[in-house]
Amino acid sequence: MTDRETAKKVLEEILASPIDDALPLLKKFAALPGATARLEDGKYGFVYVPGKRDDRVVLAAHADTVWDKAYTEKRRRGRIKCRDGVYSSGNPFCGIGADDRAGCAILWLLRESGHSLLVTDGEEAGMLGSGYIRSSCPELFAEINSHSYIIQADRRNASDYKCYNLPVTDEFRKFIEENTGYSDAGRNAATDIVALCDKICGVNFSVGYYNEHHKEETLVFDEWYNTFCIIEKMITPPQKRFLLAGS
Repeated sequence: MTDRETAKKVLEEILASPIDDALPLLKKFAALPGATARLEDGKYGFVYVPGKRDDRVVLAAHADTVWDKAYTEKRRRGRIKCRDGVYSSGNPFCGIGADDRAGCAILWLLRESGHSLLVTDGEEAGMLGSGYIRSSCPELFAEINSHSYIIQADRRNASDYKCYNLPVTDEFRKFIEENTGYSDAGRNAATDIVALCDKICGVNFSVGYYNEHHKEETLVFDEWYNTFCIIEKMITPPQKRFLLAGS
């Protein structure tokens, strides 16, 4: 189990990555052994790091934020404050990019877990990176769907989850709820798992951020750390493969 201080240090390092540029963070993951990366301009990029376990899970997050210069045409510098365990912005013009740097920090902490990592670009512009994998990378798309299931760490609040409109099974929902205690937050909206899951189930977990896409964005460390610990514990034992209904 990763201790709080180690986790906090990693979180703060990831939050310190340029808020208006996904490339430095993508390059950080691309330097991991075995990584496959597409780092071209246009927000269709991604980094995939295959896990070594036979029962591996895909752990997913996205590196871009709504303050990316590709979206706003303005350069923003993130400045992070922390008071009583709550991170907020010291820049009156932008938030802190916890959506989804919080998820990227969880993936970095789990990079030696034996499970696969997938960090996308362009999620905030309509799931561009994950959509590119689906439409233009058939071998990688098939490999992703050979995993046990996908966990995305990219959701507001402390303790809920979404599978969106994916036809996940009741068995998978029961598995998620028994391992997390989290509640289903409904099926509206979408994120990368909607593009990525063709054969296998996928879920998106709360990671403790609030007011995403606004300058008042915050991240509660204890809630983020709790989700990290839940994921770490959840993926440690042998994993069952969960197929989508009808697959």
